[in-house]
Amino acid sequence: MTTKIVLGVSGGIAAYKSVTLLRLLKKSHFEVTVVPTESALNFVGKPTWEAISGKEVHSKVFQATNQVLHVKLGQEADLIVVAPATADLLYRAAAGAGNDLLTATLLSSKAPVIFFPAMHTEMWEHAATQENIAILRNRGHLVIDPVSGELTGSDEGIGRMPEPEQIHALIKTFLAKPGVKQDLKGKRVLVTLGGTSESIDPIRVITNKSSGEMGSAIVRAAQLRGATVSAIVGNTNTVLPTAERLISVTDTNSMSEALATEAKMADLIIMAAAISDFRPRQNLEKLERSNTQSIELDATEDLLLNLTNNRRPGQTIVGFAAVTSDLLLNAQQKLAKKGCDLIVGNLINDQQGFGDLQTEIILVSKSAVIESGVVTKNQAAHLILDNC
Repeated sequence: MTTKIVLGVSGGIAAYKSVTLLRLLKKSHFEVTVVPTESALNFVGKPTWEAISGKEVHSKVFQATNQVLHVKLGQEADLIVVAPATADLLYRAAAGAGNDLLTATLLSSKAPVIFFPAMHTEMWEHAATQENIAILRNRGHLVIDPVSGELTGSDEGIGRMPEPEQIHALIKTFLAKPGVKQDLKGKRVLVTLGGTSESIDPIRVITNKSSGEMGSAIVRAAQLRGATVSAIVGNTNTVLPTAERLISVTDTNSMSEALATEAKMADLIIMAAAISDFRPRQNLEKLERSNTQSIELDATEDLLLNLTNNRRPGQTIVGFAAVTSDLLLNAQQKLAKKGCDLIVGNLINDQQGFGDLQTEIILVSKSAVIESGVVTKNQAAHLILDNC
């Protein structure tokens, strides 16, 4: 059955981003109905919304009255996304107003709602805005914090709506477990993701095929579950999530330095990054072409073992094991060797591996073994967090 999404658009400059978001949602085969406010139409007009959505677009309750649109849309929606959500829209939603089609639809629906605020920093930080956000969150709605960056005019600061690709990815992670609870509220989660690379010479590196997709999905899932999330990001080939902190690293040494700082504050650490096990003995000059070339390798620092040896009381640590054979045995051995609380094992072969949107994982702890079967990485992310 096709998932029905109401895309509410309120009157802020970030409305232009929602055009791309609409296209992405349509490409993912969601049925999307756009409900703009009147002020939103000053930024992007009805013809654009109608052309991309393939549906008539209305903004007032007294349009298409024979369909009683606000009730029809509210009852049929599987999810309501409001992007951007201006300070005015958040106020009206919190107050229970129903003075346009979007707010009336919100009142008429039992579907989950995700708000993506966008406004200037001063408006975001204002006590009235924060009180309205608290009201909406207390009702069970999700309000995703904006990010820092360029705002309207020359201003910069917090208040920028995430990019359409990031919102699209977050929606797909949410829909992987629509009834997800805020079971990580108040927790600080640290996720490593992507691959590392080690220099062979000043020009070449040795690396791995990690895309960062699994780690990115875990970041998004943890955010949806109420956690404050930081991420240490290596080499990736995916849409990076938003997070309280994103720390970029390149090699094992820089990953180690970032972990030494960030791990102290985390309640839960998930080591999804594919960290190099070896580093070449670096040549200071470029290796010249020859028929054969030997590269000597030294073992890198065991970052997972270091974490478990220096963990603070109450800290949960999750490791990953990407193997090419004997999945269960290798995962059990790594659990015992590394001393972590959970190992997420995944088999890499011709049928599945790095960069794929689907995966098949096994979760191994001291007390249980859980097999996922074939799932999306968004589903796998929730399964991992369910068992942390």
